[in-house]
Amino acid sequence: MRIAFLGPAYPNRGGIAQFIASWADHFMKAGHEVKVFSFIHQYPDWLFPGKDQNDHSEVVIQLPIQPVLTPYNPFTFDKTVDAILQYQPDILILKYWIPFFAPAFGIILRKLKKKAKFKILYNIDNIDFHEKWMFADSLTRFALSPADYYMTMSNTVYKSLKRILPNVPDERIIQSFHPTYEFYQRQSRLSPDKPEGEPPRILFFGFIKHYKGLDVLLKAMPAILKQIPGLQLLVVGEVYGNDDRYKNLIQSLDIGKHVEFHAEYVPNEEVEKYFTNTDVCVLPYRTATQSGITQLAFAFHTPVIATRVGGLTEVIEEGKNGFLVEPENPSQLADAVVRYFREDCRPRFVKYIAESQRKYSWEPLVEAIERIV
Repeated sequence: MRIAFLGPAYPNRGGIAQFIASWADHFMKAGHEVKVFSFIHQYPDWLFPGKDQNDHSEVVIQLPIQPVLTPYNPFTFDKTVDAILQYQPDILILKYWIPFFAPAFGIILRKLKKKAKFKILYNIDNIDFHEKWMFADSLTRFALSPADYYMTMSNTVYKSLKRILPNVPDERIIQSFHPTYEFYQRQSRLSPDKPEGEPPRILFFGFIKHYKGLDVLLKAMPAILKQIPGLQLLVVGEVYGNDDRYKNLIQSLDIGKHVEFHAEYVPNEEVEKYFTNTDVCVLPYRTATQSGITQLAFAFHTPVIATRVGGLTEVIEEGKNGFLVEPENPSQLADAVVRYFREDCRPRFVKYIAESQRKYSWEPLVEAIERIV
């Protein structure tokens, strides 16, 4: 089978690019031919809230990649169509996560449908978006409606898809789980175990945006430290926007000695050290669909304490691989962290995560595409 992806790929950075790369890698391991038609530029510089749009990792998944599309440049649309038609795939797969890409995707797919008969599938991350977008529903319908199949990785996204495209029959919707990112384990050169004698450590990992609730976790820290005085919080990820609000909050709460802040994008080869040197990952999100960070944590057998929002409730099983608390509730979050350490939950949670790995593997996603092509 010949499979084409349209979306970000190295050196474009971010979770979407890593998801496409991991999925493509598993297709190739299953004996299929793959090509990623990627972005020349992903966002205009004035719109991008981070520091650098490129991934400077030394270790990446090796794939056939052809940069063809700048989503905000209509002059690249026909070139993208021509490149995909020349490849003649059996199926074209796209990720959908924000309406910014909807015009480009919608136009390109309509042009392709006029000239070719291969199948088109969207793997959908979000339909109800964390940030507000004007005309979001209309743009999303325009992007999604030309597809033949849709894949959702949480019941939350499935319900959103049925809301926005109510006439799509269930036989055209594939429901799956977000797989774990075992690529980081395979490639890392770092130690797999937290050193003995280290203080209790909790981790906040990933791009830092308002909806992810880092401020809620910081507000929970004084209550946590009253019960576990030596605990350390490791915050790792590039801040989208101004990081002063977090630094000022750390100072006002007088928790600076207990917070290690790495406000930077983490290259692939350095990801593992943050998870293997921590006891639990904490995700105090205000909203969520599903979270790639949850599956990244599970890849390292790291339990997760998170909020009861969106698809997080479908993968975090209370008292088995983590705890769930109400969003925007520092007191509940503090209680859950304290309970985790007081009850020594890590050994049994890690065992359960290890036993559940097949459920979150990439093979079901590969097999689902094999069945429809």
